[in-house]
Amino acid sequence: MITYTIAMPEPHTHLYHVEVVVDAVSAPCLNLVLPAWTPGSYMIREFARHIQEFTAHGPDGTELPWRKTAKDTWQIDADQAPGVVVRYKVYANELTVRTSHLDSRHGYFNPANVCMYVPDRTNEQLAVTVAVPEGWQVNTALEAGVGGQGDGEESSFTFIAQDYDELVDSPFECGTQRVLTFSVDAVPHEIVIWGRGNEDEARLIADTRRIVEVQRDMFGGLPYPHYCFILHLTDGRGGGLEHRNSVTNMVDRWTFRPDQSYERYLSLTSHELFHVWNVKRLRPAPLGPFDYRSENYTRLLWFAEGVTCYYDKLLLVRAGLMRHERYLEKLADEILSLQSQPGRHLQSLEESSFDAWVKYYRPDENSANTSISYYLKGTLVCLALDMEIRRRTGGSCSLDGVLRDLYGRYPMNGPGIPENGGVLAVVEELAGAQDGFFRDFFARYIAGTAEIDYTSALATVGLELRWSHRQPGENGVAPAWLGIKFKRQGERTLVASVRSDSPAYAAGIYADDELLAMDGWRANQDWLNARLTERVPGDTVRLSLFRNDLLIEVSVVLGEAPYDNLIIVPVATPVAAQQRAYREWLG
Repeated sequence: MITYTIAMPEPHTHLYHVEVVVDAVSAPCLNLVLPAWTPGSYMIREFARHIQEFTAHGPDGTELPWRKTAKDTWQIDADQAPGVVVRYKVYANELTVRTSHLDSRHGYFNPANVCMYVPDRTNEQLAVTVAVPEGWQVNTALEAGVGGQGDGEESSFTFIAQDYDELVDSPFECGTQRVLTFSVDAVPHEIVIWGRGNEDEARLIADTRRIVEVQRDMFGGLPYPHYCFILHLTDGRGGGLEHRNSVTNMVDRWTFRPDQSYERYLSLTSHELFHVWNVKRLRPAPLGPFDYRSENYTRLLWFAEGVTCYYDKLLLVRAGLMRHERYLEKLADEILSLQSQPGRHLQSLEESSFDAWVKYYRPDENSANTSISYYLKGTLVCLALDMEIRRRTGGSCSLDGVLRDLYGRYPMNGPGIPENGGVLAVVEELAGAQDGFFRDFFARYIAGTAEIDYTSALATVGLELRWSHRQPGENGVAPAWLGIKFKRQGERTLVASVRSDSPAYAAGIYADDELLAMDGWRANQDWLNARLTERVPGDTVRLSLFRNDLLIEVSVVLGEAPYDNLIIVPVATPVAAQQRAYREWLG
């Protein structure tokens, strides 16, 4: 067995002290590798950069020669040594859900950042002992092993992982965190909270339990023996990362009031828990077994994340934790957001999924012009797909049923959903393939860049879209539009981004240009926006700008502003089929 000991004797140094004991070494050389990324966060992050003070010894303490053979690989001369003991330290001072953090208040680590693996022994059972300062506890989704003790200064806790994949999928929270507990179907759940804010513990338990229950009802049971919600309450940070039997969520500590702010916690919790089924068990074929050293490409992240985003708030409605009206407001915001991105004409959902490794986590000022989020557009395509399945089957089937079928067809230990046509095949099997409608749907909206037909989709459940301008121009005409987003940098007003379908882009205004004046008058963002309300489309304005400290002037012919307001409302006279579909959709 390969065993890990992870200690933190001096938390203020941000250094985890790691020992890896590898038994039964038979080859003359032993390679140890640290992952370059962590599942669920699709970007190469080079965790090996935080490794320091690496040493290798035999069981008797004899020092063994070693060398680095790649950025992430340490090779040890282990000839004639029955086992190898490796020690190193990991610098951990990055507080995100995908990295590791250690200070005097707590220790949090993702094993992908900390635990090296032996490439040809990732399927073996592993033991992990975590040694923490006296008074600290350890929470993780791994099964507790035999052992654990305290000596007055340090306590240790041992856990067992069935293989390296399970270890990587089990983050650890160490410290004096609060632990709230509840059960669903006799399955224990923990909410492990680091930090404090305006949370209501009783409400957290009740609402989280309700989220678990409604997702259990959708899939017909809970697939795990126990579950651990790790919740970090911080100042302004956010994020979530799903794991097999656990999750790490990070929210602003004051996010729990008022109710519209509390929705962020509920939606995040619903989203990451849904991944227990969709991604952690039902997964695209390339996402497991993993290659931890390089990219694992898939064109199905739109399904992995888009489906999950579609259901995270929808299931809150079914659980009674979000009003129907509020859900429609959120849906309208998502449609409005996608329609404001010119990149929807250039990048398909499949391309966005495939390019996640180089695009999604590295946005720049041009991202909205050239790309889309597989989360956002994936949500809206799944909405349209769900509506079409309901409409074409008369309500006898829905995307719910497609998911359940896929979940049963592609178990966790199976090959995963085929990249080419796996989802489409089940949709056609359940909803009909006779006229090629769904094949065309996938070609247009998932492989292609066609505009989503929201009107037709929402008509299925008796809803319609009403577009407008928040501040309409005089006599009902569209207001004048530049197409610039600004940012503040001290006292300076800089161009943050320019929409590629805007008058400013056509006139040659760049990101990072500094706004000085309009038509000779000193300008900042608020002043400029106020003056634009006095203009009409077709007017010309003269902008004075600094570009790399050079004063320039650019004339811009103002255009008609695109709609920036959307509401979704019931049609005036819904028919019985629409009313029934609406009830079945939102529960």
